[in-house]
Amino acid sequence: MTETLYLDLFFLVNLAADCYLLFLTGLVLREPVRKRKGRLLLGAVVGAAAGCALVFFPNLPVSVWILLELVLPAVLMTRAAFGRGGLLELLRRTTVLWMAAALTGGSFSLLESAGGGRELPVSGNAPQAFVGTVTAVWEQTPWTFRKFGLALSVAGGALWAGTVFLRQGMAFHNSLYEATLYYQGKQKTVRALRDTGNQLYEPYHHQPVHILERSAGLEFGEAAAQVIYVPFCSVGKEHGILAAVRMDRMEIRQRGRLVRVLENPWVAFCETPLSARHRYEMLLHGELTL
Repeated sequence: MTETLYLDLFFLVNLAADCYLLFLTGLVLREPVRKRKGRLLLGAVVGAAAGCALVFFPNLPVSVWILLELVLPAVLMTRAAFGRGGLLELLRRTTVLWMAAALTGGSFSLLESAGGGRELPVSGNAPQAFVGTVTAVWEQTPWTFRKFGLALSVAGGALWAGTVFLRQGMAFHNSLYEATLYYQGKQKTVRALRDTGNQLYEPYHHQPVHILERSAGLEFGEAAAQVIYVPFCSVGKEHGILAAVRMDRMEIRQRGRLVRVLENPWVAFCETPLSARHRYEMLLHGELTL
């Protein structure tokens, strides 16, 4: 059975889809998409042209097909649409584009399977475009504008929510450190979070104070002779006092790399857990440069 592929229509369909995907990618990456309409269109043209070119090579090996269908067009599209960037920036843009394509394709497939599809009749004397011995099927899904808009909304919303979730998780992960405290010949390593909301200072010389859970500092014992009391206020508690000790030294590491050494830092002890899920036991001062 010979089936017909209209290459001009195939190009226009891919052009529209690539424009949408690049626009959605730009929104997720917070690119100035409204000022780059011409570049977005250029990137979509590159992607549509690559898709049409691959029609002429239907029997490619899987590895070559992955390179020419998934990797190379995505790289060229993002480069044309968003300009040059480093390797990490290119990888980030390409990954978001793949995510947008996967989510959009999944939403469309779901609605297509729910609504069914029908093949357009092909006239016997209609112009035909054959590609060797392999041709493609052109199908039209009986969608309404409402279903089409729903598919785009679902895909865009899911991608946006996933990106925000990953961005928040990465921001939290990048704010976690390992803090090793030294005091009177003893040492203790705890997980610490750099908290911009921690603006606690000791009252005498206005030096920053870090906060440690009492249960995480039991190794240091009691040091009443060297304790000062630091007043504080927080949400749900207008006034309070924390006992603070001046440690001998504190080393701060992230992923095993030493990023900061503090001599004689002030550390206050908190009776309540700082993290409900025990993901950290210490709050570093918000103005600490790391």
